[in-house]
Amino acid sequence: MKTSKHELAHMTWKEIEAAYQENPVIFVPMGSMEEHGPHVPVGDFLSAYQIAKRAAEESGNYCLPPLPFGYSEFFRGFPGTISLAPSTVHDVIRDICISLIEHGVEKIILVSGHYGNAPILDMLARELMRTYQIWIGKIDLWHCISPEFKKELFGSENVMGHGGEPDTSVMRYLFPEDMRMDLLDGALGQDDSVRKWEAFDIAHINVSPLEDVDVSMYFNFEQLSARGIMGNPNMSDPAIGRKIVERLVHYCVAFAEKMKMSNTTV
Repeated sequence: MKTSKHELAHMTWKEIEAAYQENPVIFVPMGSMEEHGPHVPVGDFLSAYQIAKRAAEESGNYCLPPLPFGYSEFFRGFPGTISLAPSTVHDVIRDICISLIEHGVEKIILVSGHYGNAPILDMLARELMRTYQIWIGKIDLWHCISPEFKKELFGSENVMGHGGEPDTSVMRYLFPEDMRMDLLDGALGQDDSVRKWEAFDIAHINVSPLEDVDVSMYFNFEQLSARGIMGNPNMSDPAIGRKIVERLVHYCVAFAEKMKMSNTTV
């Protein structure tokens, strides 16, 4: 039973049963629901879903609906942020993967659009490998933007920041109708973020330079920026967002191709 569909939620169980016989890769997109400045919608899981869906279509594989919530403890001071406990994130994604594995799926790629979930997913993947003898793949989308690609896009590699780039460009490309650049109140190029606390310099969320290394200091984000921004949304451009999305889709497709060529059972 052939189908042209690539989103499992839009398929019948008979179509899915037939699709699983092809030993496909299943993309499991996830992100968070958290603030990204006053101008960007809180649903950043939407971009991970769009990337996973396009990758499934281009590679001839399939994707699940996105998991919209993640571990977003440091953004809880802003309305609209929904944060799950790490154990909840772990258990929900574990149960999703087990539900796939129980029906013979051997190739799973977690498409993560939220860095806060990363250590949870790392631990879970090893747990599933030990218990079910299956290697689970994971791609951290925003870590796939290399310094060289940043220079190509922005002319500098030091441009990334929460609520700045790449958030703004990607969402301006994918969901222009939801963007509210007007809520920046004319402060588009201004950075109100705190770059020093007591004796510590602040480079990014939880990151403080110490001589020639970085150490961690755990702030709530509203302590660093009243607007919820570290970065410069003024550099954003929908055309840049398109290039970023296309590059990330390419990486997901390439990842899936390697998974298809590999024996992912231990």
